[in-house]
Formats: sequence, C-alpha cells, structure tokens
Amino acid sequence: MDFRQLRYFARIVELESITAAADALHIAQPSLSQHVVNLEAELDAKLLVRGPFGARPTETGQILYRHAKMVLRQMEEAHAAVRHGRDVPSGHVRVGLPTSTSRVLAVPLLQLVTANVPDVTVEIVEGSSADLAELVTAQKLDLCIAMDAQQRPNMHLIPLLDEDLMAVGPAASGHGNQPLTLAEVAALPLLLPSFPNSVRVLTDRAFVAANLELHLVAETSAVSVLLSAVNAGMGWTILPWSALANEAPGAFVCVPISDSTLSRRVFLCVAGAARLSLACKTVEAAILQLIVDAIDSGAWQGVAALGSLKGQAE
Repeated sequence: MDFRQLRYFARIVELESITAAADALHIAQPSLSQHVVNLEAELDAKLLVRGPFGARPTETGQILYRHAKMVLRQMEEAHAAVRHGRDVPSGHVRVGLPTSTSRVLAVPLLQLVTANVPDVTVEIVEGSSADLAELVTAQKLDLCIAMDAQQRPNMHLIPLLDEDLMAVGPAASGHGNQPLTLAEVAALPLLLPSFPNSVRVLTDRAFVAANLELHLVAETSAVSVLLSAVNAGMGWTILPWSALANEAPGAFVCVPISDSTLSRRVFLCVAGAARLSLACKTVEAAILQLIVDAIDSGAWQGVAALGSLKGQAE
C-alpha cells in the first residue's frame, strides 16, 4: 500500500464513482480499477461496492478512507513544512455551511484565510444542516456548522450560539417592528423551507405544541426562492436573521415571534481526522473568531453566544 493508492482510493470514495475519479485523476479507468483490485488483495478485504449508481465504500472501506485522509493530509503538510523550513498550515480544507449561515460567514472566511494563510485553500460546501453533519462523520468534510447537532462517531462538537427564528414579510406589508404572536403568524400565508430543514422542523413543532394550524402556501429548500416569493408579496416566511444578511436594508420586515421559543442551537462540527491537521485547526480558529466578531459588531443579529464560543475563540 503506497501514497498513490491511498490518493486514488480516497478520490473514488469522494466522487462515489470510479469513472469520475479516473477523469479527475487523469488516468485510465481500467488502470484505476486495477489499483483498487490490488489494494483489496493486499488488505484481504472488500473496500468498495460497485453498482449501476457508482461505487460506495464498505464498512472496511470507510475505515481505510478515514486513515487515508489523515495520511494524505500529513504528507501534504510535511511537504509544506520542508518547503518553508518550518511547520505551516497548508492544504485543502472543506467547510460545510448551511445557506443562512453562509451568508454571514462564507466571504469573510475566504477573505481571512486567503490574506493570512496563503498555503491553505478553503472549499465552501453549502447544504442542509443534517447532510453536512453526516459528511463530517464520513470525513468528507473537515468542519461544518450544523443546527441542533447530535454527537456522532469521529466528530467533535463545539456549541457556539443560540439563534432565534423570525417572521419575515415583504416591506410593502406596512408592518412595523412590533413582534408577532405565533397565532398571528399562523393567520398569515406562509412560505416555508422544506423538510428536513431545521427551521421547518422547529416551526412545525411550535405550531403543533400551540395547537395551531399554519397556512402553507408553498415550500422550497432554496432560501433565495423563499425570499423572492416573499418580496413578490406571496406571503411571509420564518427564517433566522442571518438569511437576510446580504439583502438590502429595508427590503424585508423581520420581527421576533413573541410567545414562542423558536430558536436553534448552532454547533461547529469537526471531523476526527481534521483535529490532527494544522490547516484545519487554523480554519477552525478563524471561524470561531469571525463568529465572535460578527456578533460583537452586530453583523449577525438574533443570536446569543454561548460561553464555550468565546472560550474557544480566545
């Protein structure tokens, strides 16, 4: 088993396809398949399940993938350390962000890392909170922000903050800044995120607990579509303030829901292998500091920082 075989195997697992991996690695597919056969023979274990929809790692394959990622990253950082004559953060770090959080953190994170750690390349992956946490567990993401996350194998959790959900309506509604009750929200035409979005789960739970029926007009997993529909006067939605971070001031009415604890806990999830990487530790520290700065400056509203956040960022 050598460095090249591990790199090839890791790429197949990440792309879930031998054909796609061969294209990405610029080698012939039969040659790549033979590398897998040789690796399986050497380890005396089946590593991939091949089917019409691609290639998936077996349980043993997942174990090898996790170790392969650690070895590959250590090799990458070793090359950088030799090149610079000292240990420096280097390599590729994959960060998962839910869409709303991405609007607050994505660009500042890219700017901070690019300016201060030029040997580190950050890849931002947007997705649902649940999906991102699964990808961290599978070591396909190094870090992610996730809502109401649960402890999983091979993942470290850092509680960051509690984020309130708001009632968001069109500016033309004429509604001021006064909070709405949950019953008043229930009377509005609502456009909501699709399941399993954490906002939708929390919203439905709140309405059920209050014995209220919501007036659902439409649902979508795309925050941009929700806001466009609200802006077009189709109704209201329920979102965290962060979802409006890039919108023009005054483009929407955004008010608290006064009689409901519609909030979610936000966590930073770190893959087990990533905790051994200087590059990942550097990006993790950058994320924590950016969140503290965004809250302190008012760039991220409707949130309450937890003690563990400032303790980690210091």
